[in-house]
Amino acid sequence: MSLIPPEHLTELCAQVLSHYGVPRTDADFVARSLVESDLRGIHSHGSMRLGRYAKELDAGLTSPDANIVTIEKGPACASIDGNGALGQLVARQALSVGIEKARSAGTASVTCCQSRHFGAAGNYCLMALEENIMAMSMTVSSPRIAPTGGIQAMFGTNPIALGVPGNHDFPLVIDLAMSSVAAGNIELAARAGDVLPKGVARDMAGAPTTDPQEALDGTIVPIGEHKGYALTMLIEILAGLLASSPYFGVSRENVSQHVEEKGIGHFFLCIDPTQFIPLEVFKSQVTEMVNAIKVSPRLPGVKEIFVPGELEEKRRRHRLKHGIPLAESTRSILNSLGHNCGVNNSLHI
Repeated sequence: MSLIPPEHLTELCAQVLSHYGVPRTDADFVARSLVESDLRGIHSHGSMRLGRYAKELDAGLTSPDANIVTIEKGPACASIDGNGALGQLVARQALSVGIEKARSAGTASVTCCQSRHFGAAGNYCLMALEENIMAMSMTVSSPRIAPTGGIQAMFGTNPIALGVPGNHDFPLVIDLAMSSVAAGNIELAARAGDVLPKGVARDMAGAPTTDPQEALDGTIVPIGEHKGYALTMLIEILAGLLASSPYFGVSRENVSQHVEEKGIGHFFLCIDPTQFIPLEVFKSQVTEMVNAIKVSPRLPGVKEIFVPGELEEKRRRHRLKHGIPLAESTRSILNSLGHNCGVNNSLHI
């Protein structure tokens, strides 16, 4: 598999978005967000999503240059109306508002409504870490998970992420969806004709399946079974109901209509550690925790214990030097988009 230079992939994504009317500075931001996910190995939320974004922009489901409005609610809370904008742009504004309010209030909550798919939740935690702010981000998504004991998909895989500042040499970012496997990875498996691991998906009748297409038509098993089900409900309440853009119980055939009418909801919680404890004391304590985990006793055969965010950063550094591997199905989508949008052939991958 040939490796794609990150800057090459970023420019291709940005030019495609610009073709659909997204202002260049905004297109650059969204493109960098997608490629950042690929760099960190989160391909389910990387450049493979450009096809979806282009389709929604072309259909008018997503507005290329929407007026994103901040609705002030108080000194420690706000709402963002995305008005159909790309989710990354809505999330960027929400994070900016949340950080500013957390600086004075200690903590700040920001909901987002009428947004679109915002990529990897952890990307916004990384942005907040540059400001020494802890940020928690979460979003609702189309129903893929059934309640425990049920067979109908009623909840999304609904990811949640938290970034924590410290003095170690990688960003501590806890980023996970509530499904045992990402929906995007099932899509990749279906395109490649691969088989899923046992125990991660069920078909429409609720029977276990390793067929990715049956899984896409059926449901994905949540992490920890009933515990993942409870957590995805929690996220649906905060990022969906509280934000006035829920995704609960929407049937597959009505997803586009739902997104057009209500959009997608997100929730952000920003925390300024300095309002509770001196920053360097907090960062030192976090790093002590990280170091203690790294040197703790290991099971036989385990060479190293990793901390959330560590493997992703190792992967990112390697790929910045050597390039990004992409699935053939993703390369095909990107090249087709590039051709249709008149992107220079030299950018095709």
